[in-house]
Amino acid sequence: MEAVNKVIGEVQAGLTTGGSIDLIWINGENFRTLKQGNLLFGPFTEPLPSQAFYSPDNLLVTSDFGLPTEGYSSPYTGSLYVMAKDGDRVSATPQDFDQLLTWAAANPGRFTYVAPPEFDGSRFLLTVLYGVTGGFEQYAGVEFDEALWEQNSPQVVDYLLALKPHLWRGGQTYAPTQNRLLELFANGEIWMMPAFTPNIAEGIATGRFPDNTEAFALPGVSLNDPSFTAIPSNASNPAAAMVLADLLSGPEGQLEKFKPEVWGSPPLIERNLLPTDLQQQFDTVEASYGLPLQELTAATVPVVNAEYTLRLEKLWEEKVIV
Repeated sequence: MEAVNKVIGEVQAGLTTGGSIDLIWINGENFRTLKQGNLLFGPFTEPLPSQAFYSPDNLLVTSDFGLPTEGYSSPYTGSLYVMAKDGDRVSATPQDFDQLLTWAAANPGRFTYVAPPEFDGSRFLLTVLYGVTGGFEQYAGVEFDEALWEQNSPQVVDYLLALKPHLWRGGQTYAPTQNRLLELFANGEIWMMPAFTPNIAEGIATGRFPDNTEAFALPGVSLNDPSFTAIPSNASNPAAAMVLADLLSGPEGQLEKFKPEVWGSPPLIERNLLPTDLQQQFDTVEASYGLPLQELTAATVPVVNAEYTLRLEKLWEEKVIV
């Protein structure tokens, strides 16, 4: 967000060329803000060699929070927002939010989430919206549906308030960052948490998390949440930015980020379009990943129009945290 604000400030101040930022790691509301404000360079992805490994009809990389990217951003990292549990302490795996509430009530203080509007906490709110109001499909249009929001949002508040007293520290405080949440899980203060797959994979690979840590998705609710790189309209070196964007979205960049000891980000690249030797290298990393990646991916759904997330953050601050 800081980089986005810097671009906006520079352009508003008249610096339409020679800006201080050439490439931004971006997704969601930040991409929407710059794209709709005509503050992005492009479209720039078509000539990138890496695009040969992405299908033009793959909505995961051609749409960002429901907004078509139209060549103004390049694939960067994959990430699934799922759940992690300590398998030694949690036997049954919740399959929906009703079961999660039942488990939390039976195990007070052993579950929590990051406080919104931190990125990770806002993702939890979005999964609740999907999970307690009938699924994500109704929100999947490009535009925000005001009437649908007014109809369904009270159910989100009711659920979060019902969950609150069963959370870590009775819901009186929340983990301020994802790093703090990971610490609570690592030291056994909580036994279950929502988190991104790179964090879970790294925690398993490094031995930071309990030995029997397991990741699971809430089917049709957990998120497939990719991110992108984009070039500001006032970038000083757009050609160099394109080279870097291509490296990050290409096979070498995707493979390196996939390694749990490096980053653990699931690749966005379509492995069936890769040469056989590269496919084998990705398969080797996946075999050591520590998570059932294909199973998790199949159970996740996309992130929708960013306005729902903004409304959820406001709702949480007004109705839940008070």
